[in-house]
Amino acid sequence: MLDLSLYLVASRGNLSDESFLNVLESAINGGVSIIQLREKNLNARDFFTLGLKVKTLCQQYQIPLIINDRIDLALALDADGVHLGQEDLPSQIARKILGKDKIIGLSLKSLKQLESIEGADYLGCGAIKKTPTKKSSVLSLENLRVICENSPLSVVAIGGIDEEVVKELKGIKLSGVAVVRAIMEAQNPTLAAKKLKKAVCENLSLK
Repeated sequence: MLDLSLYLVASRGNLSDESFLNVLESAINGGVSIIQLREKNLNARDFFTLGLKVKTLCQQYQIPLIINDRIDLALALDADGVHLGQEDLPSQIARKILGKDKIIGLSLKSLKQLESIEGADYLGCGAIKKTPTKKSSVLSLENLRVICENSPLSVVAIGGIDEEVVKELKGIKLSGVAVVRAIMEAQNPTLAAKKLKKAVCENLSLK
């Protein structure tokens, strides 16, 4: 069973590789259950090089590594899976390329998009709040609730998630939350992850 309870979306940003890996390891020690490597500004070679380091770390702690958008890099790294947006290759095509054993996540913003989820394993829905990485329209909690009620797949909420937002999600059939800044920008990533994990376990049913 895929543990999506505390899903970290990580970008290196201005950190050195060593500092970035230290943050990820700290976050894993705090309860992060899956990591998505999201590098919009790296060329393929640098993304690959960084991805190898992150993969080694994830293997050490036996948690899945998901690559954002890049099916080619997910294949090259033999990562555990890929996360696709609505503008990327359709999930059913990605499934043909990646095979039956890889994890495929799909971003979703509306109930109508549930019609095109063939090949995916889980859905990432948001943004719940406006964020620097998710500048598009906010998904209301009511719409999120309806998507979760109707989705045959596990759903993770994403976008501006922190402890307080997790409390607002109580009662919605979610399998977890995806966070970026709440951990990546924390002074103490382990403590931040522990607090988020506690909030998730107390407020979400983790369907």
